[in-house]
Amino acid sequence: MKTLSNEDSRKLFFRRVFGSEDACPLYLEEVSTQILKRCGGLPLAIVTISSLLASEQNKFKEHWVHIMNSLGPNFEVNPTLEGMRQILSLSYINLPHYLKTCMLYLGMYPEDYIIWKNDLVRQWVAQGFVSKAHGKYPEDVAEGYFNELVNRGIIQPVDTDHNNEVLSCRLHDMMLDLIIHKCRDENFITATDDIQDMIGLSDKVRRLSLYLDGTIDGTILETTQLSQVRALARFGNSAYAPPLLKFKHLRVLSLEFRWEIPDLTGISHLFQLRYLKIKTDGKIQVPSDVVHLGRLQHLIVPRRTILPNGIGNMKSLCTLQEFDVGLNSIDNIRDLGDLINLRDLRICDHLSKMDELHDMERRQRLDVLTCSLEKLCDLRYLHMDYKIKVSYVLSSLFLRRLHMLCPFPKVPNAIGELHNLFDLDLTIEVLEDDIAILAQLQSLNRLKLHIEGKPETEEKVVICRKGFPVLKHFWLFCIRMSQLTFEAGTMPSLEKLEVRINSPYGAAPTGIEHLLGLKEILVIIGGCGDEGSCSTRAALSALRKAIDMRSSRPTANIKCVDNWLFLGRLLDDGFSWRKYGQKDILDAKHPRLPKASSELT
Repeated sequence: MKTLSNEDSRKLFFRRVFGSEDACPLYLEEVSTQILKRCGGLPLAIVTISSLLASEQNKFKEHWVHIMNSLGPNFEVNPTLEGMRQILSLSYINLPHYLKTCMLYLGMYPEDYIIWKNDLVRQWVAQGFVSKAHGKYPEDVAEGYFNELVNRGIIQPVDTDHNNEVLSCRLHDMMLDLIIHKCRDENFITATDDIQDMIGLSDKVRRLSLYLDGTIDGTILETTQLSQVRALARFGNSAYAPPLLKFKHLRVLSLEFRWEIPDLTGISHLFQLRYLKIKTDGKIQVPSDVVHLGRLQHLIVPRRTILPNGIGNMKSLCTLQEFDVGLNSIDNIRDLGDLINLRDLRICDHLSKMDELHDMERRQRLDVLTCSLEKLCDLRYLHMDYKIKVSYVLSSLFLRRLHMLCPFPKVPNAIGELHNLFDLDLTIEVLEDDIAILAQLQSLNRLKLHIEGKPETEEKVVICRKGFPVLKHFWLFCIRMSQLTFEAGTMPSLEKLEVRINSPYGAAPTGIEHLLGLKEILVIIGGCGDEGSCSTRAALSALRKAIDMRSSRPTANIKCVDNWLFLGRLLDDGFSWRKYGQKDILDAKHPRLPKASSELT
């Protein structure tokens, strides 16, 4: 690839450092030119150096000159791997000590691996890398560390949310190369894809990352001293599982398999374990004595996992994902209420096992679950994903994120008391006038509302003025909606609007002109062909005209589609439509796919 031109290099550099191409002060013009010259038009070098300079609050010329001299004069003429490593090293050298440790820990992950922020910060905390801050949870402090690494250009964002918060990231190959070299120099992490490399490393390994494919000779680890290892991560397609009995002082254990069932023998002896994640497409059996891991704070297991009875003993748990309400025993559902330190809970029902239960047992499980949830007063995030209708919401007033994919008959009044809630995903049968309950949530930043509807009802939704003061993203799906109106003064901060409704019930939303902050709009009307009925065409025309008349015109995607949007949330759950002649074919393999083929006609 060609290097960047001088003009593009300057744009990239100055926008990153100052936010604008024209904001560079005169006293930094010359040194900036020299820095760019030594970067040789290579984007990674420019981004790395500009991110480093942008992180400095005071723009002292002496510091810039020092950075320029650190680059060396030869890189622009003869770019080399060692020269790029030297440039990237400046990012590491200028980090505060606590960020250096967190940066090096990224060496636990393989090349091109997508790293989820929540997993990473939990491991940082479990390893003891995070300083205590008065009035803050360690994970919140660690999130600040993560954002600093993003802002410095050390890690690259992959997934972001509605609020531009980075949810996942990856490392540039050359940044990972630098980290691996630093880890070797400082004996911080031993990362290998060849288990033969472990020969001769007895008692030197502090953190171990294994990427294993094919058949593995496990005798090497059997004869290696591993009791001093504090973190173990296992990736790859091999069925081999390291002997857990050898790792007596682990704080972090992350095991990723394909279909093979990992051997977890000896896990109960890991009395220092704080973080346990098991990822596999197969079914796992958790040993019964795992409930004696009294210091475990984060337990992340796949769906279809049956946890042993006695989980109420795990008092330190802050994270529990996924808890299968259809497979686990009633005793375990009851014991959920004893985990009073839980802040992150994901509840699922794999393959709708609750539907297969007798009505009495199903009601009993739901009643026990209700009682347990009411005891969890410190929850910050609750995700519930199963088909059984519910009529309650838990009482934790500290909830910040609530994702309820199980349907409520209507909006629960208790949601109006969740004043800290900023992210709500809610499924209901009918909305009626309950929009007022949601409108009073002063912190709500994102709202995803799925209205299933009843055959005899048509929803008329009016978003009244003075509602949703800080809402930025509004997603609405409704099968039977005859009216959606936004009044003047409502949703003053809204930036993104997504509406999915069906014809002939649906008409395009009106009052779009009142959403003064709108930047992006998506409207899909299902079951109406290319443009639908005369009334639908007229409504769409009026909507497009309202958008065109705005001085700040939002990005718009407005269309009719042949298929009805009756599958609703399933379309957001991994399904996709494709054309086959004049027919729409549903591509899907999902446990909640309707069994009767007539339902898909």
